[in-house]
Amino acid sequence: MISIRKQLFGTLLALGFIIIFTISLAVNISIGKHFERYIETNIKHAGDVIVNILADLYETDKWERTIEEELIIETYMGNFAISVLTPQKELLWGTTKEELFDRLKQSDNDLLRFNTIPYRFEDRPIFSRKGELIGYARIGYYASTLLSSNDVKFQRDVNRTILWCGTIILGFFTVIGVYITCLFTHHIYGISRTSIALADGKLTTRYRDKSKIKEIETLRYSMNYLAEKLENQDAIRKKLISDVSHEIRTPLHILQSNLEAMLDGFYPIDAQQIELLYKEVVRFGKLLNNLDMLKTVEENIVKMDMEQLSLNESLKDVFDAYKIVARENRIKYQLNDTKTQQVSVWADQDMLKQVWMNVLSNAFKFTSKKGEITVATDIRNKECIITVEDTGVGIAEEDLPYVFERMYRGDKSREQYEGSGIGLTIVKRMLQLHQGKISIESREGEGTKVTIILPINEVAHTPSNISSKVKSYMRKGTKS
Repeated sequence: MISIRKQLFGTLLALGFIIIFTISLAVNISIGKHFERYIETNIKHAGDVIVNILADLYETDKWERTIEEELIIETYMGNFAISVLTPQKELLWGTTKEELFDRLKQSDNDLLRFNTIPYRFEDRPIFSRKGELIGYARIGYYASTLLSSNDVKFQRDVNRTILWCGTIILGFFTVIGVYITCLFTHHIYGISRTSIALADGKLTTRYRDKSKIKEIETLRYSMNYLAEKLENQDAIRKKLISDVSHEIRTPLHILQSNLEAMLDGFYPIDAQQIELLYKEVVRFGKLLNNLDMLKTVEENIVKMDMEQLSLNESLKDVFDAYKIVARENRIKYQLNDTKTQQVSVWADQDMLKQVWMNVLSNAFKFTSKKGEITVATDIRNKECIITVEDTGVGIAEEDLPYVFERMYRGDKSREQYEGSGIGLTIVKRMLQLHQGKISIESREGEGTKVTIILPINEVAHTPSNISSKVKSYMRKGTKS
């Protein structure tokens, strides 16, 4: 398996090589075509001159030996093999291919390589002044030999320049490749090492180096955020184990102590002692029922009996049930629902009442005597807003983010107040089934404000079934 650094670096180098090769090939092709046109122009011009000379000489002496001598001189003026042919293309005299090659070989040793270059010739017709065909001039040549020394030098300079430019560009791509690969992979390797540390259980590990690349910085932030959540969840898990152990140990300890005392004869086995043990068994069973109900709700296996309900009627039924508790504790208890007189919601009646009961139960549980609890409703953006505000003990700032976690209770709550710590967890899940939301604002020692949002007259998501245990729980109105 190849590392991303090697893959990225190899890709950049390959890209640089392809660019250099493409540019070099294009330049060579362009220059080659240019020289081909240049050679063709020279050949055409030389051919026209030779044909004119032969036509003029024919009118003078009918191509006698003196003409041949002049043609030989003319031939030495260029790298051409010139032959004179009859109208039937029979050779009269001239320079052959082999003679041209030997002459080029003697004049320039570098031209020895031309034995691999194809020999070309062209037969140009020769006409008399009367327009009659008097013969042909066969002009043979090696194309490359028609280039001057300056032309050859120019080609070599161009090729040398291309080679140097290609080397410089490839070096540039190498430097850029190293920089880019380090820019990307440095953070990726760091994030990878951090994730491995998290997987090994080192939940306090964080990757601190910020990246200038948006996507990598988003990945770094997301991983650190996940690490923080994992660390918090690990703390909650440990606290949950402690709380569950505490909740289960208390009734079992009471049962064990009392039963041992009865067996040893310290306590009489009478109706009072049996009733005490029975209450502890009921308390223990209630805790297990709450956990079982939470599991049922969270796994979304409930069947909701949805119907259109009056929000105020549903809320007032539960509100009135707590008036006696408020009077006994001299708590100022009030309901302000004038803004939602005609508002209805699509909900399960029993489940919605359970939400009100759990929230109000918590408000009364944590509000001391002569305190104040206010329930108010409002409408905003096709949603109804229900707030339950109290002047109770409040929630510590460090505990506030975890109030909806299973069985999470602050240290003060666990020591002074009864409860399993899953009431708000159940409430949140029930509201989610109604496409609703819940949030909590609180300051320790000043009070708590619970805000519930429900859609108005909109059909919420309805799961397919519900267990009888959940319905039984909601009918009994078990408090968190």
